[in-house]
Amino acid sequence: MYMVPISGLTGVTSIWRNIGEMNNKGIEVSLGGDIVRNEDWLWSLDVNLGYNTNKLTKLYPTKNADGTYSVKPVIIGDGLGIAGSAQRVLEPGRPVDTYYLKEWAGVNPENGSPLWYKVQRDANGNETARDTTSRYAQATFEKLYRASPTFFGGFSTALQYKQFDMSAVFGYAVGGKIYNYSRQEYDSDGTYTDRNQMKLMPEWSRWQKPGDIATHPVARYNNTQQGNQMSSRYLEDRDFLRLRSLTVGYNVKLSRFKVNNLRVFFAGENLFVITNYSGVDPEIPANDGAVLSSTGPSVYPATRRYMFGLNVSF
Repeated sequence: MYMVPISGLTGVTSIWRNIGEMNNKGIEVSLGGDIVRNEDWLWSLDVNLGYNTNKLTKLYPTKNADGTYSVKPVIIGDGLGIAGSAQRVLEPGRPVDTYYLKEWAGVNPENGSPLWYKVQRDANGNETARDTTSRYAQATFEKLYRASPTFFGGFSTALQYKQFDMSAVFGYAVGGKIYNYSRQEYDSDGTYTDRNQMKLMPEWSRWQKPGDIATHPVARYNNTQQGNQMSSRYLEDRDFLRLRSLTVGYNVKLSRFKVNNLRVFFAGENLFVITNYSGVDPEIPANDGAVLSSTGPSVYPATRRYMFGLNVSF
């Protein structure tokens, strides 16, 4: 089911429709066991790997203006409900989460203007020519990348040495793209004068003078060059490795005080995440139960928690 745009003459601009068929394939592998087990040591490891791919196999035909029916790609939103956020395309033979955006071509080294690609295609859709333009309206929409990760899963490990114990749980994802809409507002090259602008990532650079090879166009107050308009500029890798939880404990034997065991422990959640994603969290929280791959301007990251505890058993 997809929310499909329709004519707004009646006041309704989209409706839920079953518009086609898709093929979804995946595999999940789990391995686990004890790596070391003896009188003093116990080390166990569990690994989970998931892989999933999908492809739209059929779209139902729609009625043309002349009364005939034909299959045409369907352009849908990304679920954010924000004007100007990313689009996706539903077309047989492609993943259902394929982005449909104007393709970012970088920065003009001569004047710092934003660049997009202008692609020419033949009647069969094959690319015949490609050029760059600094006029956003001239750039062509392209079918780019998929949102969902290629691999995802987690792994956990537990270690015990005499009276000491430790356990950790990690999560990860590899592949796929996030559309970071928040950068359209906070990385806008000065377009919005009423918003703070984000600090550039270490591998980014701002155009300053002719000849600069930069990732970001020239910044101007009330910039009108449209460099922050919807495009693949704001697509980012969603790869990450997160330490979801860590627990470290020590067991003290106090049988002479009629205490079977006393365990002191420290536990933490979401202690760190390794990623090149520039937003607050590469794991986008669900929006009203829907899983999104685009992030808005006000996403709250996973909460980091710490806890110290004492367990006593008699």
